[in-house]
This record gives sequence, C-alpha cells and structure tokens, in this order.
Amino acid sequence: MSYQNPYGNNPYANENDYELNDAPYTSTQQDDQEFVEFMTEINQIHTELDTYQNLVNNIDSYQKRLLTEINYEAEQTLRAQLDTLTNNAQQVQNELRDQIKSLQAKAAKSQSNTMKAQIENSRQNFLKIIQDYRIVEANHKDSTKQQAIRQYKIIQPDATDEELEDAILDSQGQQIFSQALLNANRRGEAKTVLQEVQERHRDLLVLEKSMAELTQLFNDMEQLIVEQQENIEHIEQNVDEAQHDVEMGLGHTNKAVTSARRARKNKIRCYIILALILAVVVVVIVVPIVKR
Repeated sequence: MSYQNPYGNNPYANENDYELNDAPYTSTQQDDQEFVEFMTEINQIHTELDTYQNLVNNIDSYQKRLLTEINYEAEQTLRAQLDTLTNNAQQVQNELRDQIKSLQAKAAKSQSNTMKAQIENSRQNFLKIIQDYRIVEANHKDSTKQQAIRQYKIIQPDATDEELEDAILDSQGQQIFSQALLNANRRGEAKTVLQEVQERHRDLLVLEKSMAELTQLFNDMEQLIVEQQENIEHIEQNVDEAQHDVEMGLGHTNKAVTSARRARKNKIRCYIILALILAVVVVVIVVPIVKR
C-alpha cells in the first residue's frame, strides 16, 4: 500500500506569488503531516506483516521436512535452520507488537477515523498471522509426538498408552529403554531410537514454549483494544467531570451575580428611604419657622 502526498505537487506553489516558507505553520498543516507520517508507519507495518507471514510459511515447510529427513547430519542442519527462522519470527513479532501498540495509541488520541481504521486493520491482520502460527506449531507438535511414539514402538511394540506417554515425557529415556538395552541383539537399534526420541522430546519442549509465547502475544493484542477503549472512556470521564466543574463554577458565579444585584437594589432602597426621612424632617422643622 502506498500513500501519495496530496500536497507534493502544488500548482500554486510559485515563489513569485507568496513566500510560503515564511508562512506560519498552521494546525491543519500539522495534522496533515502527522497523517502522512502515520500512514508511512502503517506501510512499514504492512511490510513487516508480509515478512512475518513468510517466516511462518517457511517454518511450516522446514518442520515438515524435519519429520521426513532420515539422514542425521541433514536433520541437524534443518534443525539449526529452523531455530534461526523461529528466532527471526520472534524478533519480528515483538517489533510488530510494539509498533502496533504505538500507532494505536496515536490513533486513539486523534480525531481521524481513517487512522483508527488503518491501525485496527493492521492489528487484525497481525492476530490472524499469530493464529496461523499457533496452528502450525500445534500441528507440528502433534506430528512430532506421533513420530516419537512410532519410534518407541520399534523396540517396544507392546507398549501401553501410559508407557508411550512416559517415553515421550522422559527427557533422558534411560528408564524407558533400559530393558531394550539389556538385549544384546537390539542394543544398537535401541540406542538409535533413544537418540531420536530424545531429539523429539527437545523439539516438543521448544514447541510448548513457542506456543505459550504465541498465546500470550495473542492475548496481549486482543487486550490492546480493551485498554484503548478504557483510555478513551477515562478521557471522556475527565471531560465530563471538567464540564461538570465548569457548570458548577458557572452556577456559583450566577449566584454571586444575583446576590450582588440584590445587595445593590437593597442599598438603593436604603438611600431612597433615608432621603424620604430627611425630607419629612425638613418639612416638620422648616415649615413652622417660615410661618412665624
């Protein structure tokens, strides 16, 4: 996805008309630049998502090859390559997590529905790839376990389900294979199978750790939208509280103005009454003197 800057080719940007470079940096220009920067980061996230998807696909391919490889040296090479792919996938998914969280916070503060929709789309795509990766790991875990069971049955064809489960969970395998190793005719075969089962056991431990991390990552990204909503609600609550305080302040101000007006009216009434009293006194005292 590419975003073309609508302000890149301005037919009116003529140096003979206006000195645009000296013009003040308006709020609209700042919003436009923030939007362009945001979309640039969205494009980077899309590129990282493609990289992450390719890594997951390669991991799936290498895991399937590992289960069918019969040469020990080639198997070890595949396992090393698979470890590299897994580490790269973990690095990319951590970077994506941080980038999406950062942009989601920016979008939540903005008034742009386009920005919010873009980052939500990226978040949903990231969740989808995480889920795909979890399925890949779960399928490989099941296949690895089944292969280990088949290998164990080579020397213990009559093993019970409980014994098979113990064989897979036992990292050393000494107790599981001790009886087979006592049989001289099958000692070499048992050692080979023991080595294979131990390799599968280590693979299972790595897969369990990877699946746990992916589950935690998936839950974190799911929780992200809840946290953003809580932040928005908190901001709205603060706005409501501030509006309430303003209204309360206006109410107190109105009451103060009303009280001041009432006091001023009372003072005027007092002046009028005092003037009337003085007039009456003058009439009472002055009129009799004039008549004399």
